[in-house]
Parts: sequence; structure tokens; C-alpha cells
Amino acid sequence: MTTAQEKRDKLTVAHWFVDSIYTDQKVAVRAASKELLNHIYTVSNPARKHPERHLPQVEIFLLNLLMAYHCTDGVMAISKSSGSYTNNIITYRVTVELIVNSLVKSGWLIEHRGFYKGITGFVTRLELTTQFASWLDASDLDMPQTKVKQPSMPIVLKDINKKVITTPEYLKEEVALMEAKVTFLNTQLGLAHIDLAVSNDELELINTKMKKKAIEDSTRESYLFLAKKYLQRKFNNGTLEDGGRFYDAWWITIPKEWRKYITINGRPTVELDYTGMHLQMLYAKEGIDILGDPYEIEGVDDQFRGVTKLMFIMIFNAESRESAEGAIKASSKIKTIRNNKHPKGIKNFDQYLSLIERKYSVISQYFYSGHGVKLQSQDSSMVENVMLRMLKEHQAITLPVHDSLIVDARYKQQLHDCMLEEFEAFTGGSCEVKQKPIADYDYQRLESLKDGYVKRGLNIGIEHDLLSLLKS
Repeated sequence: MTTAQEKRDKLTVAHWFVDSIYTDQKVAVRAASKELLNHIYTVSNPARKHPERHLPQVEIFLLNLLMAYHCTDGVMAISKSSGSYTNNIITYRVTVELIVNSLVKSGWLIEHRGFYKGITGFVTRLELTTQFASWLDASDLDMPQTKVKQPSMPIVLKDINKKVITTPEYLKEEVALMEAKVTFLNTQLGLAHIDLAVSNDELELINTKMKKKAIEDSTRESYLFLAKKYLQRKFNNGTLEDGGRFYDAWWITIPKEWRKYITINGRPTVELDYTGMHLQMLYAKEGIDILGDPYEIEGVDDQFRGVTKLMFIMIFNAESRESAEGAIKASSKIKTIRNNKHPKGIKNFDQYLSLIERKYSVISQYFYSGHGVKLQSQDSSMVENVMLRMLKEHQAITLPVHDSLIVDARYKQQLHDCMLEEFEAFTGGSCEVKQKPIADYDYQRLESLKDGYVKRGLNIGIEHDLLSLLKS
């Protein structure tokens, strides 16, 4: 018997509806979509039928349900807020009022309604019933070779409640320039083969870990969807000065220890990281260069470095010291790292915060001020410049992961120099860029890749000897 917790976990780990999904298996999907649309018409009995307008949206909906059926135990997350449907691909009236409501009414889907309160919300979940699953099995549709188009909105603007809003008239010109840059980057990503050199067993481990993370945070991706390789910049609070980091691409969502196995056009990669980026940016603003590790505090053991780093995220994003301390105490990541311990001489988080305030007094005016989103706007523009320069000057694609960048290992030095130069151009100061651990492709590892990694390449027409490229 399923427990209440198991049910909650199942609903949390959902496939997130993607409006830009498509497939090359057009004939089979089109035939199944026509049959599904006829079922919807039978249930809804509309006064007028418009298959030419409805069928494309049914196809997108069906492809998403297939992903949910095969990857997330038949559960899909989809917004039922009319404000979420602002493009011309998917409309609220067709997708929600016609498709979703009809399938729920017919007993083919179970709706688990979402809620929204302040900045905390749970997006509606749709769960396939046995009846719908039987229809999918009978339709002879396997999980399609799904692909994802470039996002119709490369720049996303959200209000203070994190709801997507229409771009205000006075920002449209600036947003158009930003969209052109992101669209250019996405076009280059579309021409590249970006993969993960892991075995089938390792892929299962990755999906298991992602599922666990998604249970802890319902907004996270719950499985590896390699087709999602396009970027969006997402801004907050109705302004282009808050947020703006890149999101949505699969390499941003996978567990960080697996990023070293990312390949670009079959080539091994390296990841370079701006060390303590926000601290370095603020010290540069004060005309001071940081020497050594920005998160190192004299007298605090190295095992607490991760705690200090996470605390700074709360310190910069919180609006008060009290709310920062509350977020720190509630953080499951901090609990795991510190293992119920504090640094020597520190009894609680109040004292830990006081230590940080003394150590970093030069930049303390930025603490508890919500300044973190301002820093994100600046660091994402810096990272974007690096990406554009690497393409223009070296014809090299770089993959952003907030304050780090991944590149074909042959361009490691060029990326390193470019990151330093852009930091200086933006801040007037200097910084440190470090290389993260790289993958070791020994004989045993290469042999393990013949099934999953190599076959994926063959399935999409990659003609290179992928294993040879990893050894080079």
C-alpha cells in the first residue's frame, strides 16, 4: 500500500511540461495525436472544431505525456495559470481549457491541483490513469527521440512573486538586444553535439540522485533530459538589474560531480570556476584584491569552508540578519556539511555570522540587503561576454554553470585568459580562476561507454570515433 509520503514524493518528481518539444517521428505521433484529439472532442463536444489549430498543441502535449510516462512514473507538472501562456505556440484556452480539462473529465488524467501563496508554490501535477496508459501502450508509441527547440522567450522577466510577466514597454528595446545575444548563443549550441560520457549504469545513478534532489526541491529537474541544451536568462523583481543568470540547459541541472564527463562534439572538457565570485566582485568594487581563498577564515577549519560559502548566499540574498539566520538554520545542505558541529570557539549561527561580519567588514554594507540578485545580474553579463568572445575569437562553444564555464579542453588557456580579462573589464579588479577536477578516460572507463554513450552518438548520426576523441 502506498504511504502518504510515497504519494507526495511521486507527485513531486514530475516531468516539467516543455512547450518547445518536438520529434522527427512525425507520422506516428501525428496519427496518435489525431486519435487523442477525436477523444477530446467527444468529451468536450465543442460548438466548433478547429483541428488545424488544436492538433499542433495536442502533439506537444502528447510528447510531454510520453516523457512523463517513461521517465517520471506518469506524472507531469504543468502550470494552470493563464499568465504562464504568453507565446504563440501554446495557448491557455487550448492546452488547459480544452486538452487538460477534457482528459481529466474523461478519467484519463488525475489532476492534483497546485497552490500559490506569496513566493511559495506547487505547480499542478497531472497523473496518467491506467486507462490512458493502456491507450498509450496500444498506440504502439515508444518514448520518442524527443528534441527541444530554442526557447521562444530567451529573456524571461518575473515579478516580485516570481511570476512571469510581459516585458514593459520601456524595457522592450533593451530586452530585444539581450534576446539577440542569447539567440545567437543558442544557435551555436544547436549546431553542437553536447553529451555526457557515462555508462548506462552511471546514467541510472545520475537519474536516481536527480530524483532524490527533486523530492527535496520540487522545482528541480528529476532526470537527465539531454535534448534540453538551450539557454534562457531569467530576471527577477520586474527589473533587468536583478538576477539574469542562465538556466534550463541540462548540464546546469546534473549533480556537479558528473560535469567533468561532459563532452562537446565528442571532445573532453574542462570546467573553470571564478573562485568566490561575488566576494571578489565586491572587494574589487572597494578597490581591494583578495589574496588566497575568499572563503578561508583564520581559525576556522577547512571542513567548514562549504558552510561559510553557503552562508554567504543567504547573507547576500536575505533582507535582514534575522531572515538570513533562519535560512541558514533551515538549510539541509548546511546541516549535511557541518554534521551538527560548529567551528572551534563558535557555539551557534549567531556567533558564526558575527565572525563573518568582522572578517568581511569591508563589504558588510552589502549584507542583509538582498544584494545577491544584483550580483547575479552582473556576473551573468560577465559570463555572457566570455561566451561571446570565445565564439568570436576561437570558434569555441562554452557552457555556463552560473559562475563557472565548461569548454573543449583544447581551449582551456584561452578560456582562462578571457575570464580574467572580462572580470577586470567589469570590476576594475583582479580575481582567481581555478580548474575543477577533470575526467580520467582509462581503458576500463572507455569500455563501459560502448553501450550508452557511443550508441547515443550513433543514433543521432555522429560519424566520429567517440572513444578515440576521448583518448586524444
